[in-house]
Amino acid sequence: MHATVFAAFAAVASMALALPAYAGKGGTAPTTTITKQGRNDNKIFAGINWNWGVRNGATAVIGYRWAKIKDNERVHGALIDMTFALSGAAVGPGEIHLKALQGRRSVQGELGVGYGLQAGAFLLNGGVRAPYVNLGTDYLFGKGWQPYIGIDTLGRVKKPDEVSTTTCPAGSVLQNGTCVID
Repeated sequence: MHATVFAAFAAVASMALALPAYAGKGGTAPTTTITKQGRNDNKIFAGINWNWGVRNGATAVIGYRWAKIKDNERVHGALIDMTFALSGAAVGPGEIHLKALQGRRSVQGELGVGYGLQAGAFLLNGGVRAPYVNLGTDYLFGKGWQPYIGIDTLGRVKKPDEVSTTTCPAGSVLQNGTCVID
């Protein structure tokens, strides 16, 4: 009986003496928080539109899109492009557009202004853009409407960045992926 009590006392005493050796070791798991953060998705693009109205035929399109994606996946930005008539008129420069865009990652509305080089007229533009397709119309002052539908290389706008933050409870520090007592 004395041997059992002595063994128990020795075990408790050895653990009490060993506790200081574990200071700064182990601890709780850190908390990781993932948040979304806005980003830019700027791209050069090319495409082809089919027009009817003032000019019937195909036009090649080349341009640049500036897009800012917010953390809630709303998109706003601008787009500049130039078209080149391929059929329905003399082959050559068609229209220059400067458009504002706004919407979601998968679809944006466009409103803009420009100039029709072949028509010799200023224009207003409105349209909608989805991944790889666009639909809209130009109104050329003194000439009339020029609706179009087209395909291009602009896919879906990228997702917002995801940023992870790892934290430990008060009085602890992060060390090798574990929170340790400071």
